[in-house]
Amino acid sequence: MSSRNPDMPIMTIAQVRATAGDGPYAMTFAVTNVGDDSVTLVEARLPHVVLRAAAVDLTSTPALGAGETTELAFDVTYQPREDASEPSNPFLILRLAWRGEEWRVLAQLALAHDERGAPMTTTAVISAHRVGSLS
Repeated sequence: MSSRNPDMPIMTIAQVRATAGDGPYAMTFAVTNVGDDSVTLVEARLPHVVLRAAAVDLTSTPALGAGETTELAFDVTYQPREDASEPSNPFLILRLAWRGEEWRVLAQLALAHDERGAPMTTTAVISAHRVGSLS
């Protein structure tokens, strides 16, 4: 997100590496809390058919303070579309706690692959959505 909004958590998400090979691919994303309040990561997943990884439990991960970054690793199944006209807009979805409430942060990823066939992403859009109160 490009603008600061004190009414929601503000995160950046960017791929930092992916292994080459026949898959599954090991992909790592840097997640940075660019807001002023700490966030507690709960879960991360890549649910799209083109770029899929099982949910990763992050409840044992320390809270991310303002300006702090952590790296999240996934074993990813990458199945490029046969037809370029089919949409390939995978998401990385974070569940997190911020100010006592549960949020989902969705990072829409623009997808390509490198010369070795490993998936490469850039983050197109990030949005945050309040789920409800944590008890």
